[in-house]
Amino acid sequence: MTIAKLTISIDLELAWGNWDNLSPFHIQNIEFKEREIIDRLLEVFERYGLSVTWAFVAALLDEHSSKNMPGNKSLWFAPEIIEKIRKSPVDHDLGSHGGKHRYFNEMTEQEAIEELEFVSHIHSEYNIPLNSFVYPRNKVAKTEILAQHGIKVYRGEDRAWHESIRRKQVHLGRAANLIDKMLPIAPQAVKPQINKEICNVPGSMLFFSRNGIRRFVHPSVTMAKLEKGLQNAILDGSVFHLWFHPSNFWSETEQQFAIFETFIKRVTDLINLNQLEVSTMAEFSQHEH
Repeated sequence: MTIAKLTISIDLELAWGNWDNLSPFHIQNIEFKEREIIDRLLEVFERYGLSVTWAFVAALLDEHSSKNMPGNKSLWFAPEIIEKIRKSPVDHDLGSHGGKHRYFNEMTEQEAIEELEFVSHIHSEYNIPLNSFVYPRNKVAKTEILAQHGIKVYRGEDRAWHESIRRKQVHLGRAANLIDKMLPIAPQAVKPQINKEICNVPGSMLFFSRNGIRRFVHPSVTMAKLEKGLQNAILDGSVFHLWFHPSNFWSETEQQFAIFETFIKRVTDLINLNQLEVSTMAEFSQHEH
């Protein structure tokens, strides 16, 4: 039987993630919390020897793109963050989260090509392999253009019961999403899906923020969901794909790290029992192509 895998993908965007709705709340948290959270995440992964996918917005390495953007340049331009990830003793996958966090479902084909040409240029300039891709806002579209630019793996939409509701009715979907977060409902493990020249590794679960009403979700509920996701993957030799943004640690930061590190300790126990492996997104391309 195929051994289960855990894949963790992180959407690394800073202010680019909110370029179209940037608020003082975003600016304050990005300026004063984001880099420390990234450092702490790197330290956790280094301590436990786990490789993950950091999908970053290419403009974070392009100083020209930060010109005329609101706030300090450090909100938009962060080569030192990418360099820290590259220098980590753990071999992380530096994937793409688009050029400037534009939405592929709203682009023309030509706009998508130009976006990916910019991404390819930045990765080539910094000698960063370009194997994996995370769609901004998870708006999956034009996957054939990814393949044309040498990208081999992308994160597809979450395989979650509430996502199917959201696709039919947005408001009902939001309510279902909240219910899902409040209850220890098992997230789905997933199977990589091969389509011609590209592999889709769908998301299983967002490690969600503890802000607003979600701060009332008991940590034991989140831990139960994480454990059930791992067990589902172990049962049928599939993948538990956990994903998040560093911004998901802005609120209740210490509580979030306590939950996350408890989860990572559990992961290492399962690795030591030979019940689980950890794979970056890029590693799926090595198996499938």
